[in-house]
Amino acid sequence: MENSTTEIIIPYNYKPRPYQRDLFQALDSGYKRAVTVWHRRAGKDKSMFNLLVKKALQRRGVYYYLFPEFAQARRVIWDGVDGSGYKFMDHIPKQLIQRSNTTDMKVELVNGSLIQLIGTDKFDKVRGSNPVGCVFSEFAFHNPKAYNIIRPILAENGGW
Repeated sequence: MENSTTEIIIPYNYKPRPYQRDLFQALDSGYKRAVTVWHRRAGKDKSMFNLLVKKALQRRGVYYYLFPEFAQARRVIWDGVDGSGYKFMDHIPKQLIQRSNTTDMKVELVNGSLIQLIGTDKFDKVRGSNPVGCVFSEFAFHNPKAYNIIRPILAENGGW
């Protein structure tokens, strides 16, 4: 009987641009915090989402991708499509998805990690949770209380 396996390369269907590679290298080498100040249309969300997926596959845990508003999370990532027509959510290989919930915009991976898109317009929903990885998109527009809730959680559990 032949054993057929398919190699999946993560990030999946994504190749960082030259100026994005330093971010991946820094977070892969142990840095816990990073700020990207790239021009509009530089691929910040595409890069960070791929990085979040990669990290979720490396360490089992809860991962949040946060936007200032819940509706933005749905529009940009959950329903989002890049300029070439590729869906953001398709950067998670189907064979690595255990289940997904469209209402709550969350995906459980086969390793048990949970990726969820959240709006900090209702930041209290993260209180009491234990994320190990978080991305704040459009950070300047977030409710500052959200980061103040998440920061000590990440510090305590060695998250990023």
